Amino acid sequence: MSTSAWWGTRGERTLGTGPCAPLSTEPLTKVGTLSAGIPITSASYYATVTLDQVQHILRSDTDIPMPLIEERHRILNETGKILLEKFEGSFLNCVRKSEKSAQKLMHLVVESFPSYRDVTEFKGKRISFYKRAQILVADTWSVLEGEGDGCFQDISSITMFADYRLPQVLVHLGALKYSGELLEKLLKGEMLSYGSRQEVEIRGCSLWCVELIRDCLLELIEKKGETTGGEINSILLDYYLWDYARDHREDMKGIPFHRTRCIYY
Repeated sequence: MSTSAWWGTRGERTLGTGPCAPLSTEPLTKVGTLSAGIPITSASYYATVTLDQVQHILRSDTDIPMPLIEERHRILNETGKILLEKFEGSFLNCVRKSEKSAQKLMHLVVESFPSYRDVTEFKGKRISFYKRAQILVADTWSVLEGEGDGCFQDISSITMFADYRLPQVLVHLGALKYSGELLEKLLKGEMLSYGSRQEVEIRGCSLWCVELIRDCLLELIEKKGETTGGEINSILLDYYLWDYARDHREDMKGIPFHRTRCIYY
């Protein structure tokens, strides 16, 4: 459902990322929208929802309008129609077709829903971040608690979700460092176009950084001869770092995040 990360006045992510993802902040939460009589989780509803209706549902609580509203409307219609045509109107049927494989589900989403094809080129090579597809798989795993249809044996193959905030918190923690030229550009608030060299480098380096952090954690645990109470993967690290960024946003005010307007974040 999300076509672009939209940061609210308090620093929240205001939209989910799945085909049936709920809204997550005021004035329109999933519960609030449903209680208002708007069946926002129904594929048959958003397959035919009008632009005016979407503008009302996704209205801003500030003077700044929701960006890319026409794209959001188009993708809602497109996603709803695909769910109805291919998956009997339910994303759970898509999950079940993955045969409990995170990779199969991710690729099924990318193949079935065009708005998830987060693919670009870098130095002549095809680069696939699949940010929204991966977070959709991760959220499915989380909400199903890794059990039943959400028991993905290869869940650790999913990486962090490369968008705006994690690079910022990784710089804050000293795990990443921007070049002087890039830092100056970000401090000025200059936009980085989707697929540009610096945009791809920020996302790619952030992703690899989280992979290295995960490997270091596993190595430390092994050296100490300890056992973990559960899975340690890049998904959980992403969740932790994103929450950390939200809780420490005042401390991170001096560190800019990159600005890219596209449908893939």
